[in-house]
Amino acid sequence: MVDLATFFDIAVTGIGLGALYALVAMGFSLIYKVTGVLNFAQGQIAMVGAYSVVIFGTAALLPAALPAWAAVVLTILVGVLLGLALERVVFRQFIGEPVLSVIIVTLALGGIFEGFIRFLFGPNFKAYPAELAFDWSVGLPLGASIQGAYAVAVVIALIVVGVLMLFFRSTVIGSILRASASDEQAAMVLGVSIERTIALAWTLSIAVTAIGGILLAMSSGGAAFSIETTGIIIFAAVVFGGLDSIPGAFIGSIVVGLLQELGSYYLEGGTAVVVPLLDVQANFGAGFGEILPMIFLLVVIMVKPYGLYGTERIERL
Repeated sequence: MVDLATFFDIAVTGIGLGALYALVAMGFSLIYKVTGVLNFAQGQIAMVGAYSVVIFGTAALLPAALPAWAAVVLTILVGVLLGLALERVVFRQFIGEPVLSVIIVTLALGGIFEGFIRFLFGPNFKAYPAELAFDWSVGLPLGASIQGAYAVAVVIALIVVGVLMLFFRSTVIGSILRASASDEQAAMVLGVSIERTIALAWTLSIAVTAIGGILLAMSSGGAAFSIETTGIIIFAAVVFGGLDSIPGAFIGSIVVGLLQELGSYYLEGGTAVVVPLLDVQANFGAGFGEILPMIFLLVVIMVKPYGLYGTERIERL
């Protein structure tokens, strides 16, 4: 029998983990919504954000460390500049080119980012400044609690998804971005600068992704290469919610975080589960928490190929 208090505690942790994923997922969805690019370097970009705080906030590379708050702000600014640089130097050259070419470019960029970080720091874990440790927690009903980094992630993720929804629905620039995403050629005829819209999309995306990378690192006390591996899980969350839906990316991430934590707690470590109809007993080992969201994603996509909130595109031949 499932203990309600334990279930609630695990579920709260899953929501917090999903909020961490949501920030990176919304960055992914934002790029696809405006440009149609599947950015498979999203996990590596989050990792760059995580390690940038190490660069600015510790004396690992620089002669003196900046205050923790300044390191975080500077990291977000670096994310903005990186977005502008990538659009101007790389992605502007691929406007109108086949989608596969752009996907290969993102894979190459992911390898470059990973190699650069490995060159600077090696493969080892790098601790964050003590001010970013977030070793506190928030008490909740039924004796549950949520880790400080998770609590902050929930608040920031809600703010970001709300701001982005208002931005796209209630501002002129947001309307221009939606028009460009809907029909790029028509937007160009009406005088919309596609280069500027793409530059803005990449800037917003990488800034939000950098925040997600920082919070992912804060949840474990520092930056590590394991942040890169979350890219696959985050991609599953985005596909589940709908590739071009920012609210869908948020909801999909929460669901994936919940499934991962519940699966890790209840189904890992050789836990025996009886399947009555087959009269068998299944034993699940370590790692099933990461597999469960993928199984759920497969089932959902078979029923709703465009995800929960994705735009259905019908092509007539």
